[in-house]
Amino acid sequence: MRRVAIAVVIIVITGLLGYLYARNPRTPTPPPSPTSTRPPEGRVASDGAVVAKGCDDLAHSIRAALSRGGAIPDGTRLVSISLDGAECVIELSSEFAAVANQGTTGESEAQNALRAALAAFDRVKTLRVLVDGAVFEGSHSGEWEGIPVRDSMPTTDGGE
Repeated sequence: MRRVAIAVVIIVITGLLGYLYARNPRTPTPPPSPTSTRPPEGRVASDGAVVAKGCDDLAHSIRAALSRGGAIPDGTRLVSISLDGAECVIELSSEFAAVANQGTTGESEAQNALRAALAAFDRVKTLRVLVDGAVFEGSHSGEWEGIPVRDSMPTTDGGE
């Protein structure tokens, strides 16, 4: 009799667990899809870069800075460029990540080269640099977002 009671309890518990599982199946959640940093509206240029509408002049200036070399690692390419309000968002190829190994001076020179390329455009106030879809983080300079493209100008009203 005792064996029958134990068997009945096991069957009831198994049935209850089966019912609960069927009611709320645990399916593995798919990993979140990667968010694209490419501008939603734009065209693909001949070099493969995605250029957002109205950013052709910015792209030309950034490409010129990249081609000058110097502080910018060889082989660095423009992947995409867009404007987010007054912030110019540029994504560069993975070669740019080598800047993090160039020390404080190297990072500063690379940042200044990109800032100088955008300083002539009044509609651009700040710069964000992405590499491989993520905000670039220099070893010495931190994350490259919200970087002013122009140095603050002193006031002409007596310094107040």
